[in-house]
Amino acid sequence: GDIIVFKKPLRVPKGDRGYITTNVLLALDGTDKPEELLYVITSAPQHGQIEYISYPGIPITSFSQMDIARRIVCYIHKSKTVAPEDSFR
Repeated sequence: GDIIVFKKPLRVPKGDRGYITTNVLLALDGTDKPEELLYVITSAPQHGQIEYISYPGIPITSFSQMDIARRIVCYIHKSKTVAPEDSFR
């Protein structure tokens, strides 16, 4: 079926972390199985990394919608300078 994705910018000061929550990234496919909705990072952020909060310093390449709902995925701003924006796909 169709998957609907809602996304909003996440503002993170340099050197800090921002939690990727359902307010920031939400995918729905009508099945009510968020653990089966997987995000695979094919283009990593340039100024930081995506990681699980329980494994700091280790970048991840995939996570699920359930991980987002559980608030265990975050973006770490690793740049030494202020970056106007960063993104991942």
